[in-house]
Amino acid sequence: MKVVFKFFVIFFGVLAFSQNLDYALIKKGVQDDNTMLLIGGIQGDEPGGFLAASIVATDYNITKGSLWVVPNLNFPSIIQRSRGTKGDMNRKFAKIDKDDPDYRAVISIKKLITDPRVSLILNLHDGSGFYSGKYISNDINPSRWGSTCIVDQKILHGSSYPNLEDIATRVKDHINSKILDAHHTYHVKNTRTAEGDVEMLKSLTYYAVTQNKSAFANEASKNLNAEERTYYHLLAIEEYMRVAGIEFTRPFELDVKSVKKAIEKEIHLSFFNNMFVLNLIDTRSALTYIPLKIGVELEYVSTNPLLAVIKEGNGYKVQYGNRFVTKLIPQYFQYGKKIDMIKVIVDGKEEILQSGTKISVENFFNIEKQNGIRVNVIGYSSGKIDESDENIYRKNMITRYSTDKAGKIYRVELYETNSNKFVGMFLVEFV
Repeated sequence: MKVVFKFFVIFFGVLAFSQNLDYALIKKGVQDDNTMLLIGGIQGDEPGGFLAASIVATDYNITKGSLWVVPNLNFPSIIQRSRGTKGDMNRKFAKIDKDDPDYRAVISIKKLITDPRVSLILNLHDGSGFYSGKYISNDINPSRWGSTCIVDQKILHGSSYPNLEDIATRVKDHINSKILDAHHTYHVKNTRTAEGDVEMLKSLTYYAVTQNKSAFANEASKNLNAEERTYYHLLAIEEYMRVAGIEFTRPFELDVKSVKKAIEKEIHLSFFNNMFVLNLIDTRSALTYIPLKIGVELEYVSTNPLLAVIKEGNGYKVQYGNRFVTKLIPQYFQYGKKIDMIKVIVDGKEEILQSGTKISVENFFNIEKQNGIRVNVIGYSSGKIDESDENIYRKNMITRYSTDKAGKIYRVELYETNSNKFVGMFLVEFV
């Protein structure tokens, strides 16, 4: 489901994006007036924050309470691996000019912050080094931000959760009970912003405080790898959710190994309502002859809010956060009516597929002949125009045409025989 506003409102795990890289908003749980707003990616060179928010958006099930997730607030900067392609967005909340390229994003996130339903706000960052109350080394001293729970002031009277420093201390203690190394120990850092911290006066969290909203930031250390940063952010997110009375489940144990798997899990990418699909995992650096629709703007949806498909030269760059995934080199076709039913023999058993499906094959598959339709199995060289009614084994496949580096996943495309219009496809994964 694609809903186009100044940002995207997305439900039920279906995520949609446009070429302009607006941020995503995912609402989870039962909506009420005690909503926690979780924000990642305000600065594009801090992957721990936006990866953690993305995992919560896609993998967590909220069983009680209301959670809103914006995992990619500054999406262009995430893609460019930049703190801010148009300047630091987190210094634009006190004042922003209408001609500033970040104006639309800042104004719209302000509307979310001030929404009457929002009671607690958590902004995720990756900070330098490791904070310490005293100077220990260049990486461990009072000027560092890593491994901190940040508040702007001790108490915010009249807010939903007024004891900001006490709550941050609770979160800090929870993280430290699950610490990977004593070197990573978390601390509470009260910036006392209103007392004259010139830079923090311009920040998102302080703007929230001025709107009487209980706001916090969590800083993982940039000295850690992406999965370790994400692990610490998830520990913090979960404890703040408990503070807000939000209950949840997740499909993995909260440890670094499982977090790494969650970051690297398969992503489903669909073009033009499942006319063409890719399952992105261990994907080759370039995929050629992608049958895209001629003469129209590209439309796609993805199961991950950090995925973007961006026009670049003669093709499209697929980006997962700040990670390059693949380059798509298109071959343009007229599209016909999408095939609703594809009969395939899989290891001797008949299956009925819809366009966009991925099937698992142990030995062989065979696409049943349909009148007026020709089959093209990408990577299978039969010498025939139509490759239906053929028993196709993995040993028959030319591995360089697989979508993945391991040579397991292949495209099967269908075209109208007379008009050569593209009418659908599915993926075959040999297991």
